[in-house]
Amino acid sequence: MKALKASLVLLGGLAAGAGALAAGGHHAVDDAAILDAGQCELESWLASARGRALLLHAGAGCRTGPVELGLAGQAERQGGAAQSGYGLSAKWAGAVSDSISLGASFEPAWQAHVRPRYQGVSVAALATWTPRDDLALHLNLGRDLVHRGRDAARHGLAAEWVAGAGWSFVLERYLEAGSHFARAGARLTGGKAWSLDFSRSQRLQGPGASAWTVGFSWLLERD
Repeated sequence: MKALKASLVLLGGLAAGAGALAAGGHHAVDDAAILDAGQCELESWLASARGRALLLHAGAGCRTGPVELGLAGQAERQGGAAQSGYGLSAKWAGAVSDSISLGASFEPAWQAHVRPRYQGVSVAALATWTPRDDLALHLNLGRDLVHRGRDAARHGLAAEWVAGAGWSFVLERYLEAGSHFARAGARLTGGKAWSLDFSRSQRLQGPGASAWTVGFSWLLERD
């Protein structure tokens, strides 16, 4: 059950609604799991908020020893203005029992064509409980440590259900960049190599924007 991750918001309102620089997918709540040894993952997603902005993300991550390391970049167009940013990520996770895993993530981020470029770092504690093979619950407790700005809490809770025939579904409730959101998403997985994601994030409170997102990921095995 890969994929529920978001990092530091770089680009404002749409990033808060769609998820920002990430190594595990466009969802805001991460799981306490990392890639297997010898695996890498390529991913991209496109998010749109009605009449406001369009965001394109691309990234890659690989398992290196006990951690998963990632690099990502994204560009946003809002009205006639364009912005871009990039970030790194490091994530560790491990099982503490048959059904419970714990982890942590560390994600610094930068924005292009501004001074200072360094925007800050997002840190989070991760927990996953898997009471059944087809059901997982994820909890994140984190904080955005903003460079020359006000730090902000980043928390979330998600439920992930594997329905069969390659389909799984996710429900999320989370706080990000000072806004409260709910998200519902679906994923179609083709064998062990690729997956296609769709989701809708709905702003409940705060300055962020609701958004539609479609994403694609490809899993690679290193020799």
